[in-house]
Amino acid sequence: MIRLSPIVHFASWLVAALAATGCRSHAPLPLPDAARASGLALSATPNSLDIRPGSSGRVSFVLRDDQGVPVPNYRLDFAIPATSSGYGTVDARLSSNQGLTDGNGAAVLEVIVGSLPSDNSTAAFSVTATCQGSAGAQADITVTTSAYSVEILPVPASDLLGSTSIVNTRLKFYDDATCGILDLTNLSAAPAKPRPDRFADANSPSVVFYGVAASGSHAVVGLGLNSNTFVQIGGCVDIPGASLFESETVRATLFMDRLFPVPIGTYQVASDFKPMLPPSAPAAIQSAWRQWARCPLDPARLWLDCTLDALVTNTASDPLDCVPVPGAEGPLGDLLLPRRGQVVAPVSGTATNPTDPPCRGTTDDNGNASLESMVDDLFSAKRDRLVGATLGVLPDEIAALFVEARIDSQMTITTNSEINTYTIRHDLLDVTFPDALAPTSLDVSTLGLPVSSVSGILATLKAGQLSIPSHGFTLRLGTISRYAFETTSLKSRGAEDSPGLVGMIFGLAQRMDQGTLLSGCIALDAALCDQFNQARNCLVDACEKGLSALATKLAGSFDNLDGTDLDFYLSGFAPVVDLDGDGRVDALGLGVRAGSISANPGLWSAWLDAQEGGSFIAGSWTASRLANAP
Repeated sequence: MIRLSPIVHFASWLVAALAATGCRSHAPLPLPDAARASGLALSATPNSLDIRPGSSGRVSFVLRDDQGVPVPNYRLDFAIPATSSGYGTVDARLSSNQGLTDGNGAAVLEVIVGSLPSDNSTAAFSVTATCQGSAGAQADITVTTSAYSVEILPVPASDLLGSTSIVNTRLKFYDDATCGILDLTNLSAAPAKPRPDRFADANSPSVVFYGVAASGSHAVVGLGLNSNTFVQIGGCVDIPGASLFESETVRATLFMDRLFPVPIGTYQVASDFKPMLPPSAPAAIQSAWRQWARCPLDPARLWLDCTLDALVTNTASDPLDCVPVPGAEGPLGDLLLPRRGQVVAPVSGTATNPTDPPCRGTTDDNGNASLESMVDDLFSAKRDRLVGATLGVLPDEIAALFVEARIDSQMTITTNSEINTYTIRHDLLDVTFPDALAPTSLDVSTLGLPVSSVSGILATLKAGQLSIPSHGFTLRLGTISRYAFETTSLKSRGAEDSPGLVGMIFGLAQRMDQGTLLSGCIALDAALCDQFNQARNCLVDACEKGLSALATKLAGSFDNLDGTDLDFYLSGFAPVVDLDGDGRVDALGLGVRAGSISANPGLWSAWLDAQEGGSFIAGSWTASRLANAP
């Protein structure tokens, strides 16, 4: 809303005296006795000025040293460098081309202008002051025929944390424009060109703009700057031309309630979860894979468990799970089971589970060679390859999978109708397991996840942080961790997946039979069926079914980490980081210091749903704006 209050228009121009002064010839002024080479600073007050044609205006140039102390009796040189193009031309003169600063370090310059060409309503040029030891200062002059003026009073919203750090406000005045066509997040793309920037601060809390047209509408943008000249808050106010009065200055309050920096854009997001699971979560998976080397005569013991259990299948009391049940495995089972080895202790240091089948030794209860010892002998020729497969460390490699997981994603942030809120689209890109046997990444686009993209997330910018509410994906951690395990641990052992590892390991078992080398289930069948005076192929079918069940059990051990619906929910926040002070966010969270700027990484609170139960995990994240992103 524009509030109106009359202000007496300053009109005491000493035209005749100024004209005489402008024509007077000046002798060169001497430099001070101790001219400085550097360390001086010049400023112009005001730094922009509107003057009516045929009139004059005054600019005060103030010189200070590097401690901010005014420098008196120092020579300044004044000049009009060139008339800016696009605004027309006007005759312009200065009251002097040189001057000495007074006791307050100030030298006042009168700028005298003539008439405007008949076909131009405005003209613009600059006035500069220079001196030895300073970079100089500039004031922008606009010559206009309009008699209307407006005073802009920027007011930061009191409930915004960013308001407390504001030291001054940059004001941009757009003639013949409205706030509706201006994007505060990208003013460089504005369809209208603003007047030279003006500034309001504690000493000058408001700024008067002269030469405002009484037709159409005008827009004024305010950007609140901190001590590092970084934009913290902003706002815009429309000035209807019809609300202006001849020879009176209208006051308009510019309410700044838009928080900066603005996070609009597309970001590459890296999220790290350490650990990816609670320590107890992988236990069931490790237990299944520990069966390869849990007992002294493994994998012979494991092979027998799976084969004997498959002699009789499809019974509710004895599922095909590589755990044979005495008395439930049929006549052949009744013949073979008594010849299993005596129960012995697991390998030293090996974790056990109450449901694990017992370990077996080299002799049965009658002191005869056990089935385990007979089957173990089948690996004699390939013992070195069996040992080289290091099956005993598979549980440790599984645990390492979940020490850390990195999820790379893309976040696209757009505007929302509510102030300081934004709409986000979040897309998962890939998942990396850096602590697997070899670091490996899985491309989400190839995994066929039902929901890997979520849109319409309503985020809030407050107190320098972007807060992102809970949103869910289908991560299927069990499946993707199995893929990572297969492409690292299993591939390093020459297998592509669980069936491949099972076939490779038990294919190392060999038996020479009448000049023919048998391997795998055929070798097992020949060794045991002959030993117990059974016809050949008495065990081949059970062996193949048992090994297939083992492969399914190993692969399926990861399934309990999969959810059945949306199974991965994220909510979190991150500090917004503006690296170059342009009012737009360059990063969300920082992992390391960037020059003089430091910020913590963002934090995720994640809910991981699984068949075996859900759990909360925490993660950190950073996001950087993509190159060439809007």
